[in-house]
Amino acid sequence: MGDESKDVNGSARATAWRLFVGSLLNEGAIGFFFTLWPLYIASLGASPAEIGLVIGTAGVLRLLFLLPASWLVDRVPLRLLIAGMRAVAAVGFALCALALEWWHLFPGIAAISLGVVAFPALSTLIASLAREGEERTRYFTLIYTVAPSIATIVTPAAAGWLAERWGLRTTLVAASISTALAAAIFWTARVPADVAVARGHGSYRQLLATRPIVLSAALMVGTIGGIMLGWVLAPNYLQDIHGVGLERIGWLGSIAAVGSTALSFAVSRNRWLQDPFNTLVVATGAVVGGFVLLLLGSHFALFVLAYFLRGGFLVAWSAFYAVFGLITPAELRSRVFALAEILGGLGTTIAPFLAGPLYELDARLPIVLGLLCALVVMAATRLIQRVTRETATLVGSLG
Repeated sequence: MGDESKDVNGSARATAWRLFVGSLLNEGAIGFFFTLWPLYIASLGASPAEIGLVIGTAGVLRLLFLLPASWLVDRVPLRLLIAGMRAVAAVGFALCALALEWWHLFPGIAAISLGVVAFPALSTLIASLAREGEERTRYFTLIYTVAPSIATIVTPAAAGWLAERWGLRTTLVAASISTALAAAIFWTARVPADVAVARGHGSYRQLLATRPIVLSAALMVGTIGGIMLGWVLAPNYLQDIHGVGLERIGWLGSIAAVGSTALSFAVSRNRWLQDPFNTLVVATGAVVGGFVLLLLGSHFALFVLAYFLRGGFLVAWSAFYAVFGLITPAELRSRVFALAEILGGLGTTIAPFLAGPLYELDARLPIVLGLLCALVVMAATRLIQRVTRETATLVGSLG
């Protein structure tokens, strides 16, 4: 019996490491794409408001495509769904690379947005690989925080280097290639025969009837939306106000990944940070420090430190998956992970629409409001943590 359990754990770990490699490549593509994305849109003739429109539209499309995601997770083989949707995203990046005007980006954006349907399936698979709550948190941290952080240490700097030498368009080509490789790796990830993947039979209504989930959902929208509001046009701010070049902005994206990696390892080693609510407070607090330095700084060294602290954004985002994994019954997990993607999409949709017009009024306004939002959600995190402890028993402790 012990040998059988050891084999199951070994197979699960092997699958988790394969998912780690796929995530490394997938998030590396995001590093190529995201750091200079607002500048690429601007290079195609878009104004700040039009940049906000393009980025916000991507968020709206993500929300629409994610609505049926849990239904697909319950009916389509996870490996096919994950690999297939990331392959669609690779095509989307290639289409964006071919755009000649900013409004040509929309077909590619639609394909990239459709690709996010892979992530509820990936989250469901990760949650199924672990039997213990602490092990589940470790897998989520490894695949959703450590892998992206390591990948984006390299790729934003590489994106800046490519953009300086061969133009911003090459960053989209690199993102397409990296995403295609990730899709291939995900396709080779076999679900261990002895691992029972929890298929959902519940509804979104059941999720919304659970107070801890509703509170955590509202907190996720506020946290991601508020932080995104301050950072989405930060590259434009650095270029327009402080004259920072493309290659240096690319390096700053890598510095943010170093910050994410450092905080991720702190989470994995510090028992107090194993509580995802504590992680949320610390990670959001780091972002607050980054906002302050971005507003007050005038020397590039201070921007480096600001972006290091910005690394808390990725850690905060991934912490919500650990929160939902802990407070949600197994039969509702495919629903809650689809909900988490919708919530993240909602936050990243609202922010660009607000940031564009605010930037046109004053380039500092999005950062100031992002800072204020981050302070509010830090206080809200503590309140929700207290309420959640009083009203619900963590599923992990029942396991």
